[in-house]
Amino acid sequence: MVSPATGSRTPPEHDRQSPPPPAASGTYAWLTGERLGQVRAILLGLTLILALAVWVLYSLGFEARGPHLAGKLRVVGAMTWIYALAQLVDHRFWNSRFARRRRAAMGIPESLFAWLLGQMLAWFGIVYYALTGDAHWYAAGLGILLVSFVAFPARRDP
Repeated sequence: MVSPATGSRTPPEHDRQSPPPPAASGTYAWLTGERLGQVRAILLGLTLILALAVWVLYSLGFEARGPHLAGKLRVVGAMTWIYALAQLVDHRFWNSRFARRRRAAMGIPESLFAWLLGQMLAWFGIVYYALTGDAHWYAAGLGILLVSFVAFPARRDP
């Protein structure tokens, strides 16, 4: 559009630059290297406690209530695994423009994002275990969670 006073063209709404996302140092400044180690311990502890609770329920005689859902849950599990593993590989090795954009938009450390993806897989395994009595998905998810701890270590502050 042309402004009558200046004759200059103003860009349409979709051409204007949006403000940059908040920096990691502002909103999440409390996520220091030491605190990231604490967050990692909390994520692992919660994952182990929830799985232990399900195991205790089954050892007390709880019967699986969702074996009829096993087929559907496997499909959801496969999609969840594909998504999480693609994100982990992208953040660790490919570093695509989508990963860089997501990292800038979220503002949390890359290691925390990777740990949350690993936790997502482990918690899906806990849900699957609770509904079907099969702990294989949980064991695999816990393995990926532990691998994410090694592949994305908490950065220590200088």
